[in-house]
Amino acid sequence: MTGHPSGHPSALPQPWHLPFELAWEALRAGSRPVGAVLVDAGGRVVAAGRNRSEETTAPPGQLAGTAIAHAEVNALAQVPTGARADDGLRLYTTLEPCLLCSGALIHSHVRHVVYAAADPMWRGVENVPGVGGLIAERWAHREGPVGGPLAAFSRLLMDIWTMARAAAVPAAPGPGLLDAPTVHAAYAALLPHL
Repeated sequence: MTGHPSGHPSALPQPWHLPFELAWEALRAGSRPVGAVLVDAGGRVVAAGRNRSEETTAPPGQLAGTAIAHAEVNALAQVPTGARADDGLRLYTTLEPCLLCSGALIHSHVRHVVYAAADPMWRGVENVPGVGGLIAERWAHREGPVGGPLAAFSRLLMDIWTMARAAAVPAAPGPGLLDAPTVHAAYAALLPHL
């Protein structure tokens, strides 16, 4: 699952296209811009979710309008009961999972998570397995932040969301950014600055 979907270097690389598309949708809907995609061992998408904390509706089986309507929770809620750690499931998410989402990973038996950018709010969450026991045994292997333009783009989306919530600050760093038709268009426009 590598390479660029369009073959163009300014396109989001796979497997990051869908998580960032979902983060973009969340941002445009007023929710925290985080997207998460669960893939199987063959790289096929099994489930996807995005943050919907500031929205009133969600697809069946997902949460909206609550502080726990996180992207990872909405993706992991679609994992069928009985999934096992050896199923090879891997979660790609645009932001480092918080404690809630890390607990959801444990309960879903998903043993690997890759995240684009660190979440400074949850610095230290990677130390939780130090409590030992079942938490340590089932804690998902974390790979990230991936760094480079993907991490910068993820942080920028979070900054835009934060500024939009502060009424005195414009919602976007440049004219029309949120009017970009797709996340690919926004990423391509910002890539030279990341």
